Amino acid sequence: MMALAMAVIAQANPTFRIIDGISNATTKAAMERNVNSLITLLNESAAGKKKKINMKEVTYVTPRVRETIEKMWESSMMQFPDADIKVSCLKVMSGGYQVRGLPLDVLSADKEEVRQELTIDFLLSGQISNVAIAIDMHRYDVIMKKNESDIDYARKQAVVNFVEDFRTAYNKKDIELIENVFSSNALIITGRVVTRATSQDLARHKMSNYVDVEYDVLNKKQYIEKLKRIFKNNRFINVKFSDVTVVRIPHKEDIYGVFLKQDWRTSRYHDEGLLYLKVDFSDRDFPMIQVRVWKPFRDAQGNIIIADPKEDFSSFLMDYEI
Repeated sequence: MMALAMAVIAQANPTFRIIDGISNATTKAAMERNVNSLITLLNESAAGKKKKINMKEVTYVTPRVRETIEKMWESSMMQFPDADIKVSCLKVMSGGYQVRGLPLDVLSADKEEVRQELTIDFLLSGQISNVAIAIDMHRYDVIMKKNESDIDYARKQAVVNFVEDFRTAYNKKDIELIENVFSSNALIITGRVVTRATSQDLARHKMSNYVDVEYDVLNKKQYIEKLKRIFKNNRFINVKFSDVTVVRIPHKEDIYGVFLKQDWRTSRYHDEGLLYLKVDFSDRDFPMIQVRVWKPFRDAQGNIIIADPKEDFSSFLMDYEI
């Protein structure tokens, strides 16, 4: 009976295929085989409601990917929806290949956030070398089409990969990775939406009419300690980035500004905000965040309060002499 159940699960798994972007048939076959093996592993583990995923004997992923998936699984089980997945292959400027937009269900997320997308990187051998929760394909295309040169294209590709890895680090509670991407003298401005009750609210037992924002200016050590407490006190962390915009900082060849909308959800708290990251890519293998600033996205009535993130952040950053 168990064998029959496993066979049914295997048949229900989606099939992954690369439709273009790579001419090496051997590498393409290896990539497809490895992703299909990963799909089967995740789906069978989710169907069995396994608290831990067994990656010890898996050889089609690198040790880094093995660790990433195990940490993501600790936060939430994941599975691929039952459908054929057809994607194009991208050549990564630093070597290897990448596929984007694979549908993935993160089962502990809120109902409207369950369906997300995965980016997978490969070595030239076809082995899976990285997985990350992706930004949407439309925004990726917008970012990449606004390139000034091949060098600029490569840098923007690196920025997108960095943003996706950064987001995934929160979802898998990888405090070490987050700590490593902030420069030692990073300036970090965090915010938190606080509901304050007026006397009229108290009389009517309403607590949601007046929303205020509390800001904290932190150094790297303070921010990491704060994150450690958040990770410890919340069963899951689900961070979503959208509306990503990448700009080059004037007269700074290797410095980019990244504006994005952040949807932050934990088992205890939720808010929407806009995030600004100033990232130094002078060492492409080890990009460093110099500045991280958060601002609210909506007012107390739910209205969007920031029409132009770049313009709004400019005045805000000037207040802090950034």
